[in-house]
Amino acid sequence: MPVNERSQLKTGKRPQQLKTRTLKEGETLFEEGSRGREMFIIQEGKVGVYKDTPERSIELAAIEKNGIIGEMSLLDNQPRSATIRAIDKSTVIVIDEKVFQATLQKAPVWLTSIIKIVVSRLRDANKRVDQTVLRDHERGLISLMLVLLPENKYEFSSQLALNHDLIVVEAYYVCRLKRKEIENLLAGIEKREILEIAEDNEHKKHICFKDLEVVRLFYEYLTLKSQQKKFREISIPQEAVGVLSNIAYIAQKSGTETQEGTKLSKSAFLGDMADKDRDKLEKTLLDLRRRNLINIMPEGNDSIIIFKPETLSRIKKIKEWLPRFEMDVS
Repeated sequence: MPVNERSQLKTGKRPQQLKTRTLKEGETLFEEGSRGREMFIIQEGKVGVYKDTPERSIELAAIEKNGIIGEMSLLDNQPRSATIRAIDKSTVIVIDEKVFQATLQKAPVWLTSIIKIVVSRLRDANKRVDQTVLRDHERGLISLMLVLLPENKYEFSSQLALNHDLIVVEAYYVCRLKRKEIENLLAGIEKREILEIAEDNEHKKHICFKDLEVVRLFYEYLTLKSQQKKFREISIPQEAVGVLSNIAYIAQKSGTETQEGTKLSKSAFLGDMADKDRDKLEKTLLDLRRRNLINIMPEGNDSIIIFKPETLSRIKKIKEWLPRFEMDVS
């Protein structure tokens, strides 16, 4: 008899057999809002994660073999945050509190503490994106979409997209917005052409984004507005933007890409702009430097202009999109 089995007989301890549970297609494993002291590992099949809205239940995700569900309630004894229902016939391994705690006791105290902190923070994230943001529903909705994009984005009609129903559910639970409020806010944002709501052949709606940078700028605009501030780029004269555009254009043929940014010799720039007023160009370069849009460093008998192309792109987008950000869509 192997040594480990003799040891188990002497101590009376045997490995604890994990329970399994089989679910028929459509059978509910647990309901949203219920309390449970078990977590589950999908052994076979597939289950869906559902949230209830005032209108209907919406599927948020599908979890397949080796996926874990119910772990948060097991750790913090809070109500279940969603309903789990079998999409196909499924088998799950049941990890009850006794088994879980016995395993957890073998882990270092610091690791147990980290797990509980992470769970607590996840709970908070599910309840709110940022309480200050939620005072402004439009800003709260934009913030929520930006938070959800990294993990939930997909491509639809050659654009990045989010599931419309996912946003309705999350905005209801996170921002406490009703479906009609959410749809009105999305319609207003769509009128500004910041996003597009598209429908597929199965009549499912998708929120599509042409340019995520514009979405981020709109969020920044709403934040500044709440603080009674404006984009500092708005004060940049159009003539200065034109000179910065010239720098970027000339740098494409005479510049060098470095970690600091794009470098262009001042003499190459002035030589290419020989038909322009030299004194005015010098003053504009100093103004761009004062605004931290470029840097000018001496190099031998010449100087080097250092700038970042994304700075110019940001200025142009702000000037282009600000009228739409400020649109009255009520």
